[in-house]
Amino acid sequence: MIGLLCLDLGTSSAKAALIDLDGRTLAAGSASYATTTLPGGGAEQDPEDWLRAARTAIGQATTAGIEVAALCLTGQMQDLILEGEHGALRPAVLYTDQRAARHAQQLRAALAQEGTYWDAATGNRQDPSSCAAMFRRLAHAEPEATARAHGLTFGPAGHLAARLGAGFWCDLTTASTTGLLDATTRDWHPGVARAAGLDPALLPRLTRGHGQVVGRTDARAGDLLGLEAGVPIVLAPGDAGAAALGVTGTATGKDHASLGTSGWIASIRPRDTASDPAQFTPASHRLALGEDELLISAVLAGGAAAAWARDAYLAGMDAHAADALLAERERIHGRGPTGLLVLPSLGGERFPVRDDALRGAVLGLHAGTGPAELYAGTLEGVTLALSHALDPASGGEELTVVGGGAASAPWRRILADVTGRPVRSLSAPGADATLLGTAIAGAEALGLDHDIAPLAERDGELTVPDPAAAQAYAALRPAHRALYDAAARIGDLAARS
Repeated sequence: MIGLLCLDLGTSSAKAALIDLDGRTLAAGSASYATTTLPGGGAEQDPEDWLRAARTAIGQATTAGIEVAALCLTGQMQDLILEGEHGALRPAVLYTDQRAARHAQQLRAALAQEGTYWDAATGNRQDPSSCAAMFRRLAHAEPEATARAHGLTFGPAGHLAARLGAGFWCDLTTASTTGLLDATTRDWHPGVARAAGLDPALLPRLTRGHGQVVGRTDARAGDLLGLEAGVPIVLAPGDAGAAALGVTGTATGKDHASLGTSGWIASIRPRDTASDPAQFTPASHRLALGEDELLISAVLAGGAAAAWARDAYLAGMDAHAADALLAERERIHGRGPTGLLVLPSLGGERFPVRDDALRGAVLGLHAGTGPAELYAGTLEGVTLALSHALDPASGGEELTVVGGGAASAPWRRILADVTGRPVRSLSAPGADATLLGTAIAGAEALGLDHDIAPLAERDGELTVPDPAAAQAYAALRPAHRALYDAAARIGDLAARS
């Protein structure tokens, strides 16, 4: 029997799984690593910690008698690693690092003088977390380090591939997050690199397809990971792309929702090469995924808003008990709106608006409003926020939901009613969407005949919308969207007072 050894080097841990060609997880492992926070909004990790965690996770995930067909890699995106001859020259700058604000402004201005609109050229809203801005900052703050760089990688997966002898590579999904990829040509943008003070020769090669074999493990694999030399290395899409493949597969036009700490709606869509690159959705992320595009619309607080509401309104009640409270409220009042309009923005927002200063709001309080209504209203607020990313014309199509919040039956009913779509929750114990998507990418890259089905094609529970509740929520959506603009204006007035 052969298996694909899949490794996800995420924000806080390495997760590994040995997945066979029927999509079964044969063994799994994980190990964590730390993030160093620095003055001015800095966030860095030691790439050697990635390697130590990867070795531990892989050691737990290997099984005797299973031939490893390939090491398939994914992980966090939008990091900046200066690569030397024998590894990273300094700690990796993470995608959450905010120290490059001034340099991002300078880069934007320099490009504008050349007639290049940075956001339009890259298809995404650019900010201080752009790798181009990060490099510009490092070139000024640590010129000796950038001068010694042999190349760049933009995430742990690319770094590990380089350490294993594959050279410097970047998958297209990760490249889309860097602020350096031309959205039209899907190649590195020379003007952005030049404005960042970056020699284009340092940029890694770009993969094609959903996954690509970028090399084979060399003699260092034994010491680094406990693997043999000669194992094919597949660079899968970065974690957001791999997760999308794991949920809905490679087919286009299927939306899915995630109710994790944050929350998002994601969809793989055919790439529209005829569209004007300046016509992009500034509050959403537009990432390359194979020949297609992955559109992600993410709210900052999904499950985090629900957890806050349980603490604030329900005296710290756990999620299971809160679900029972909502089920009882629904038994008495039926399904449908609480009468509240809630913005779940606890500290800035990404979607449906990008506004770091936006704060939450609750509209519609009355004498009969109680803790259960306030909690349910928060779940409605998160769900209405996500619904602004969905095409109303797609009503009736199934919406797969993943993440910790998907375990809540009352929240699934709210999601079905707000979107007007049947909601499928998944019942695949132990399945990890990101690792499963990495396996799908690996099997495709190797040309293997496989039956690895995405989670959306597996057994799950279907929650159908209540017609009356769906109609009532549809009437509320325009008012909820308008509340974001009103809250921003009020916040501006309060800040000036």
